[in-house]
Amino acid sequence: MSIVQGLYNLKKLHLFAGIAFLNILISWLSNRMLVDEVVFYNTFSDQLTWDRAMNLFGNLKNIAWLGYITIPIILFIKFSVVSLILYSGAFMFNLHNELTLGSIFRVLIISEIIIILAGLVKFLWFLFFAGNYTLHDLNFFYPLSLINLFRIEEVSQFWIFPLQMVNLFQIIYILSLSYGLYRSSGITQSGSEKIILATYLPALIVWVAFIMFLTLDTAVI
Repeated sequence: MSIVQGLYNLKKLHLFAGIAFLNILISWLSNRMLVDEVVFYNTFSDQLTWDRAMNLFGNLKNIAWLGYITIPIILFIKFSVVSLILYSGAFMFNLHNELTLGSIFRVLIISEIIIILAGLVKFLWFLFFAGNYTLHDLNFFYPLSLINLFRIEEVSQFWIFPLQMVNLFQIIYILSLSYGLYRSSGITQSGSEKIILATYLPALIVWVAFIMFLTLDTAVI
């Protein structure tokens, strides 16, 4: 509990920088240690020759840094949007005097540690246990989720994302949000739970539905 208290005592800028760094580190390690020439060729062997695949692989490696520098931007947008969503719940239940937008932003940064742990588990799984795999396997797998009850050929692309989103880490993340809102403000535990149930969960469902729509639209095109 002292570690959690220490996190809540840190400045938001330091927390954000640490979370962004950890995300970049896991992404860099995954690109460097999980995706090599063999994995890339095995993924596209039915579409590309070895020379063409290696040329494309090299080009993608050269621009990988673009993905790393966008991670802090994406995180900031995510935290900002979800903060506003949760803050709307504070207004809904007349709790906005006890819960500030800044405190919600801090809670989201700290709770992101759960998502990072999920990424770390995924990295370690493919590094030590997965054996032969392709990029499709990397994109398909999510630790401790419903998607792992199926084989990749059994699941339509339309259902991959929702099945990935139903996972133990997401549940812990939601509980972390609820605890964080209670811990960092003057609202009660039941008040924080009401905010999560009324705002975050519906927003999450809408987001999943939106991704499913995009997947279906892409498949039709």
